[in-house]
Amino acid sequence: MTEENLEIVRQVYEAAARRDAQTVLALYDPEVELDASVLGVEGQGGGIFRGHDGLRSLFRQWHEAWGQIEYDYEELVDAGDQVISLVTRHARGRASGVEVERPFALLWTLRDGKVVRVVWFLDRTEALEAAGLRE
Repeated sequence: MTEENLEIVRQVYEAAARRDAQTVLALYDPEVELDASVLGVEGQGGGIFRGHDGLRSLFRQWHEAWGQIEYDYEELVDAGDQVISLVTRHARGRASGVEVERPFALLWTLRDGKVVRVVWFLDRTEALEAAGLRE
């Protein structure tokens, strides 16, 4: 199951880079929970987004704020039924034109071949600790 989970996360990133929303949604469980609290975005409960509608809402907010946004994933870490991805977000503000580059770590929980939960962290150490791993 481990390699399968790593491949699912890879597929999410690849489909998102192609702006293939249909494939992205197909990889997420319909009841997925996204915790983007550290990003400062507002969901249904603070930075929590639920379901495919929540996923759409989160990405809509990002694309409204950022005229250009891309993610490069540098590493995927196997954590059993979870995967940690280390990514860098490259973005340009829609209104300001300011370019921003910010690394993040995401903790993905998968079940039955679908993403059921994603939590954003500001650094690798926090994500590893949340998964019960150490450097």
